[in-house]
Amino acid sequence: MKYAYYPGCSLTGSARKLDKAVRHIFQKAGHELVDIPDWNCCGAFEYGDRKELMDFSVANLRKAKTLFGGPGEAAQKREDSRAEVLAPCPACYRNLKEANTEDRFKLYHPLELLNDAFLSSIPAQRDLKGQIFTPYYGCVLMRPEESAIGDKEAMERIITRLGGEIEGRKIRDRCCGGNQFFINRWATEKLSRIILEKSRGAIVVFCPLCHMALTSFSRNRKILYLTDLLLYAMGERRSL
Repeated sequence: MKYAYYPGCSLTGSARKLDKAVRHIFQKAGHELVDIPDWNCCGAFEYGDRKELMDFSVANLRKAKTLFGGPGEAAQKREDSRAEVLAPCPACYRNLKEANTEDRFKLYHPLELLNDAFLSSIPAQRDLKGQIFTPYYGCVLMRPEESAIGDKEAMERIITRLGGEIEGRKIRDRCCGGNQFFINRWATEKLSRIILEKSRGAIVVFCPLCHMALTSFSRNRKILYLTDLLLYAMGERRSL
């Protein structure tokens, strides 16, 4: 399967590890991720004119469509079908989804594609037995319903499949205050500490902003991307 890939700013900066892992895991599963040409910032959590920010994402979707062209009849079929776009950053995913007002694109977050069939295509060499994890989704992946991921048990399902134990369900969708990190750091610290205190084991995330916030106040607590667990299970990480 071919997907137009939107890395966004975080995955080309502070979350390069997540970007590299997503590309590698999808490649191992036989999928092709093609970067949207000349993509631009989606605006993410920036403040200002919402319509102007949405225009950034509209432009990115327009560029994504160019990846699905082709000669003759094939081109017409592609034009009539909905191009499939993958965005790992939750904020980017939300903005692209909100910009898809005419439903001309299928927008996916990786968690929506990591189903049993996908996982079976990357056989595990290790398991997570005896290890405890708190899956933490944060705000954006879970709400509002219009832009939330479809499978709200995705990380629990994957961790359980790999033999890990689940804890901390009550805090999995609490806000970590990550979007206030550079404005009101005290607020981010207060909210992040609630999550850290009410969770057990390693905290598993898929959001670069949540990862940054929780890591900043974790006091050596393990904050892992879900992709870290998958790479470990695939035998491509020595430890967690």
